[in-house]
Amino acid sequence: MAEGTIRTITTNNIPFACLERGTGPLVLCLHGFPDTAFSFEETLTHLAGAGYHAVAPFMRGYHPTGLAADGNYSVLSLAEDILALTASLGHERVSVIGHDWGAFAAYTAANLHPDRIDRLVLMCVPHMHATHLTLSQLRKSWYVFFFQLPWLPERVVRRHDFAFIDRLYRRWSPNWDPAGFDLAAVKKALATPGGLKAALAYYRSMIRGASKEQRGIMAQQTTVPTLYVVGEADGSVSTDQFADVEKAFTSYIEVVRFPRVGHFPHRENFPLFWQKVQPFLERKFA
Repeated sequence: MAEGTIRTITTNNIPFACLERGTGPLVLCLHGFPDTAFSFEETLTHLAGAGYHAVAPFMRGYHPTGLAADGNYSVLSLAEDILALTASLGHERVSVIGHDWGAFAAYTAANLHPDRIDRLVLMCVPHMHATHLTLSQLRKSWYVFFFQLPWLPERVVRRHDFAFIDRLYRRWSPNWDPAGFDLAAVKKALATPGGLKAALAYYRSMIRGASKEQRGIMAQQTTVPTLYVVGEADGSVSTDQFADVEKAFTSYIEVVRFPRVGHFPHRENFPLFWQKVQPFLERKFA
């Protein structure tokens, strides 16, 4: 499809808006909060040039993708979206590049159906099999607990043209020039009716609404080959959360740390990101 074209795929009773490039083996690129599929534009272009069918969906609830009619924004539902989109795009297997919530969804999908996931690139969130409850992480996770409150977070985040989002980006990526943030699409998605409530529902579902089944699946070791990308200057997730991340995997695992990079490695230092991702995607595994 031509650059800039958005394709809509309805699956799991949700119309998913997707950016799409190229042909070949499927690679899904999944964004997190506060973000949209547009953050993967450069990644999609390079993936297509390397011979992949590259697709970045706007995650459920993020405009122009529709809201979940049943209000389900659990990680299990996000994982099922990966599998449903893969089938709808005409593929049996998929490689997934997941950032933030997209990474949680990616390894959860791999734990549910490892036969459907070829390999994973995970960015900037811990794996629940090897996470640590540390003071540094509790301090950085203040917003997660704030989002558990009713109605107040929605009011605060909306103020002054979503200035809260600008502040998060500055804190999470302190070495990134704010001129590169380009948050217009993010704010538009959150301002769309139901959009902000949906985005915050991801956090509420994870903390207050997670089932025992979901916790168990997320805590399983992952058997799919994985490249883990860590920003050493991430103001959202402490680097101590990745101290033992290798223990969460039973197959190939490579952890790469990007110096002076914060919470958005694929945007803050794309050349380094692609330098690591391309050979990983091409690598042959038994």
